Amino acid sequence: MAPTTPAATQTFYEHHSVIIVGAGPSGLFLALKLAQEGIDVLVLEAENEISQSPRATTYVPIVLHEFEKAGIYEDVAVAGHCNDKGIIFRTPHSSTNEVLATVKVALMPKGVAKYEHTGIHLGQHQLAAIILDHAQKHPSFSIGWGQRFSGCREVDGKVEAVSSGPNGEQWFRCDYLIGADGASSTVRKTLCIPFEGFTWKDRFVASNVYYDFEKYEGYSTATMIFDKNNWGVIARTGKPKEGLWRVAFGVTEEESASLDDPEFLLKKVQEKYEILFPGPRPLQYELQSANPYWAHQRVAREFRRGRVILCGDSAHSNNPIGGLGLTTGLLDAASLGNCLIRIISKGESNPDCLLQQYADVRRKAFIDYTNPTSIANKHRLMSDEPEEVKRRDQFFAKVNGDPEFLREMAHQMNEVLEDNFEN
Repeated sequence: MAPTTPAATQTFYEHHSVIIVGAGPSGLFLALKLAQEGIDVLVLEAENEISQSPRATTYVPIVLHEFEKAGIYEDVAVAGHCNDKGIIFRTPHSSTNEVLATVKVALMPKGVAKYEHTGIHLGQHQLAAIILDHAQKHPSFSIGWGQRFSGCREVDGKVEAVSSGPNGEQWFRCDYLIGADGASSTVRKTLCIPFEGFTWKDRFVASNVYYDFEKYEGYSTATMIFDKNNWGVIARTGKPKEGLWRVAFGVTEEESASLDDPEFLLKKVQEKYEILFPGPRPLQYELQSANPYWAHQRVAREFRRGRVILCGDSAHSNNPIGGLGLTTGLLDAASLGNCLIRIISKGESNPDCLLQQYADVRRKAFIDYTNPTSIANKHRLMSDEPEEVKRRDQFFAKVNGDPEFLREMAHQMNEVLEDNFEN
């Protein structure tokens, strides 16, 4: 019998109103907002589960306000730890070991703050799980695990996209495609949109560790450690009974490349813990995880190309000091969600104009606030330049003795998103 030739297969396109690439908190929060309005939304995630690596831990009132509107605030508050103590600024234990200033929630003027805490501490993976749980209650939401986005193009007023997974290539067609796939965004690269800015030469290490910091004086739910070489951030990642803390620190440019060696990384973590941790020696702690990463100060030249739109870290990236990265990403998601709801569910008369407004407003928010503020936060922790030291000392003096300054801090912490495109 003559050999037979297999029949050619036709490309089948799976249709959705919106496809979101990336199942981090920003992408999932956007998907939740759309699903709550009955909009058909699919999330494509390259991994097989929510990422468990140490990332963001703190959610401030401007984001909590958006969580309230989406109906997830209570679950986040129950799962996390409300910081009702404040923030401590101090030097390393191995150095002068002194508290420089303390922002106490109890001293915040009453009536200014909506919440009686400075924020909620909760691991980013736990937040993502809560959002996912809420989204899965809506029939218009779906998620494809193990689907790695490969590319897209706009054709006849639709976006065609392809992903690769366990069963090979899958093809999709949608009205709008959202890149929420992180700082190394494949969506952004597919569009050939430059990611402009710089990468810090010193490297960050984010670690999770079990250690009872709060039994030692001068350490609180959130502690910022100031030192040129041994700066760091120590903060709870959840409920006190869980006992897990995030300890983040920097490593010099000369040693940064060596952090990819697991043995060197563990050695560096142990060295830094000896410098930063209070308590009797030898230290008794349980290291859960430690991840080195490069921090960036970058922004996409465009947040939108036609019907493909960037959101979160795919659009911008900044160093983690102050927790502004995910904060900005979640606010992107809130704004973009409101835009798409107006377009898809409410018949917005000029969708192109609205989406361009989103792109312009959120890019400006990063350039004018998130980027310079996060850079200043890093310099404040580690710089020994005379002008920076002078500004730092002035800041500490105001924190310790100026009630009006505390009032302004409380007001800033409780601002709401100025332009969230709800109307």
